[in-house]
Amino acid sequence: MFLLRSAFWLTIGFIVVAPHGTDFGAAATQLRDQAVGAGIEAGTHLVVGQMQAVALPDLLEIVLPVEVEAAPATPLPPASLPAFPRPRPAALG
Repeated sequence: MFLLRSAFWLTIGFIVVAPHGTDFGAAATQLRDQAVGAGIEAGTHLVVGQMQAVALPDLLEIVLPVEVEAAPATPLPPASLPAFPRPRPAALG
């Protein structure tokens, strides 16, 4: 009986409170299109702002790096490389 009364009052409450004459599908589509447009515009502003922040000489240095004379890599002696992981300290159990 409790479930029947609950269903009745929930139905009555929905009928009284629910907005009438509103097309929820069209409203959702309009909000979605508006949100997508705002997101595209914000992304465009972000990318353009980042590109304007990078100066042209900095961009050229990134794209065309100057050759740097580096010392040849020296291999580590085998004694300095651990063969196994370090043992767990006794205090940790």
